[in-house]
Amino acid sequence: MRYLVGVGNVLAGDDGVGPRVLEQAAAGGLEPDVVTVDLATDALSLVAYLDAGTEALLVVDAARLGLAPGDYRIFTPDEVETRKELGGLTTHEGDVMRVVELARAAGYPIPPLAVMGIEPRDTAMGTPLSADLEARLPAYAAAATERLREL
Repeated sequence: MRYLVGVGNVLAGDDGVGPRVLEQAAAGGLEPDVVTVDLATDALSLVAYLDAGTEALLVVDAARLGLAPGDYRIFTPDEVETRKELGGLTTHEGDVMRVVELARAAGYPIPPLAVMGIEPRDTAMGTPLSADLEARLPAYAAAATERLREL
């Protein structure tokens, strides 16, 4: 099985881009062996998909990468180092890179995995997805499903 995973809070503006990309991808049709998983703000639950039955996994999340709002990068955990400041690893304060590090240290099998980080404009609570990101949802979905196919 291959998983397209969305992480983010849909009530916090562009932080919800991950789940919105999943919706767009599903609406466009997915290959039969691709399952979408909306983890919402619970990035720690990613470990449930790190097993021998997982062929590949692509996580879509808002990420401060220093890009223009709406731009994105797709990378593997080995290609980046997280700089996110956390008070602790909780289900409301997840960091995909740290979850992968934790899983690796705990002996979980890490399948081919990539992250699509999309630069947010505004992540304020109670705001909708910004127009910058909303307009690009079809392009994000296409890029995410294509990269998942390549993993």
